[in-house]
Amino acid sequence: MILHQAKLKGAGQMLSRLMFPALAALVLPLSGCLTMPPMLGGEVAASAPDAATGPEVGPVQMASGFNPILLDVIEEARRVAIYTQMNHIGDPQNAQLLFPVEVAATLGLTNSQMNRRFMDALLATKRFKVLDDGPTGGVQEGSRQRWGREMADIVVDCQVTDARQEIIDINPYRKVRTQVKVSVHMINRRNGENLFDGDVAVDGVWGDLQGEGTLLAPNVSLQSTDMQRQLGNDYERALTRAFTLAVERIDQLVRPVGRVTFADTAGLSMFGGIQQGFQGGDDIVVFRAHKRRLADGREVVFRIEALAEARCHGVGSSVSQCDLRRLRSAGEQIKDGDYTVLSDASAQAVRRR
Repeated sequence: MILHQAKLKGAGQMLSRLMFPALAALVLPLSGCLTMPPMLGGEVAASAPDAATGPEVGPVQMASGFNPILLDVIEEARRVAIYTQMNHIGDPQNAQLLFPVEVAATLGLTNSQMNRRFMDALLATKRFKVLDDGPTGGVQEGSRQRWGREMADIVVDCQVTDARQEIIDINPYRKVRTQVKVSVHMINRRNGENLFDGDVAVDGVWGDLQGEGTLLAPNVSLQSTDMQRQLGNDYERALTRAFTLAVERIDQLVRPVGRVTFADTAGLSMFGGIQQGFQGGDDIVVFRAHKRRLADGREVVFRIEALAEARCHGVGSSVSQCDLRRLRSAGEQIKDGDYTVLSDASAQAVRRR
């Protein structure tokens, strides 16, 4: 029995010596696989910054929505104030519209009501302070109108320049397509400069997509009360869509701006938070503004440098903490007094929501 156990023990030791090199040859390649970089969206995250490597180094593109007037706004610790004014929403007596003026009055299609819709579209971005004059008429309301406009940085006025409804065939039915063209002006109230390069017109269309536009059965009259209301609602939806497009054009040129108060190799603190129009998860561009005083005493920005990109996770009321994600060059120094502006990607993300 003892001899039998000794033989078994010797066989086990020999088997271990034979198997260990084979297992080692198998495990070593696998351990190399375990050290592969993490995967993001199916691709190797070779360039994703982390706490160990710090921000990546590469080109930094300045946000398209920067305007030098924004620097004055952050110096005053507030967000951009926009005054809206709807001058004309179109005439329901227009022969190209299929509903009468009485229906427009019933639906509340007035300048003041549509101006409120435009304000709501701007407020939905959570980037701006929006002012308007409210109902007109009377000394008190007139005073409030002047006060609202004078408190604004930017004045935006809209006017419907064309509106039409047409019937298109989608057998066995017909459908109404409504198109409203809105002209938009955006003026820097401080110097009268037109911030758009010429006149900007946006087209709001309701009825091109499936599920949009009033359907007309073969035996239904356009003159019925219910049908007239539906046609008026189509016009309202097309105008609202035009307002949404107008807001997209506005925030291409006007963005929240902050000011750096502290920075190290990993992140920065900035003066700029919810009160200035920033939101949690925003991407920002850090830049340096070079100013020059003109002969008339005015100080203007004559050059800017995009230094870095960062993401702000800790957005407070007026102060935010942001992680650096990309630097223009190795060893780039972000300084107290540099500025930040909302990136193009974050501005577009808000519009998609």
